[in-house]
Amino acid sequence: MKVVKEHIRHYWDSRAKTYDNSPGHVTLPEIWKDFLSEVFEERRRILDVGTGTGFISLILAELGHEVVGIDLSKGMLEVAREKAKKFGLDVEFRIGDAENLPFEDESFDAVVCRHLLWTLPNPLKAVGEWRRVVRDGGKVVAIDGSWFGRFSLKRLIGRIGVALYERRNPLRSCYSQEINKMLPLYSNLSPDRVVDIFEKAGLSDVSVKDLNWIREVMLRNQPIIYRLAWGSRGYFMVGGFRKRL
Repeated sequence: MKVVKEHIRHYWDSRAKTYDNSPGHVTLPEIWKDFLSEVFEERRRILDVGTGTGFISLILAELGHEVVGIDLSKGMLEVAREKAKKFGLDVEFRIGDAENLPFEDESFDAVVCRHLLWTLPNPLKAVGEWRRVVRDGGKVVAIDGSWFGRFSLKRLIGRIGVALYERRNPLRSCYSQEINKMLPLYSNLSPDRVVDIFEKAGLSDVSVKDLNWIREVMLRNQPIIYRLAWGSRGYFMVGGFRKRL
């Protein structure tokens, strides 16, 4: 498992400087701000797991929450810290493993992650950790999508075009096939699977919210290559609460 995570860490370190070139990562900040203000209505201490370059963390901080963002990638966190400094926002960014959190039990009011579940070697263990660090009544929220479905020529053309547009090597896939096989949700991520994981991890009142409308708004103003690559993918949020067993 250590080898898998080192591979993942190395890949995201290499992507750190170009990660924000993708509109799927950083566009529509006002829409995300409105949406997150509904998800977290009152001021909270929130852990953003797999924060990347800090997009969600910075919006939550702007909304007045106390935010800690963790990520395996030092390169990603360096970019996140630069952005926090630029915008004058106080967020604690630190190295951390989503499946082995460096925090005491019940340290947060909520945990959030975006675009993370597909890249976890042990998503059930991760969600169990997220439940552990939230207080009774605390909320766990995962925002994700069905990123890697069946092969199609249209999707392949779109992915190559997106890589070129974002100035990345179009011949380089995210991870190796060997690593992909060790990620349970890599090609099989759906709301139903996430709900099942949340419930098995001990979360209660688990619910699903369709977020395809956010993806549709984003795609309206993007080149056609993004619609080819992403247009048919589901986008959703799964949320649950920690309650005493």
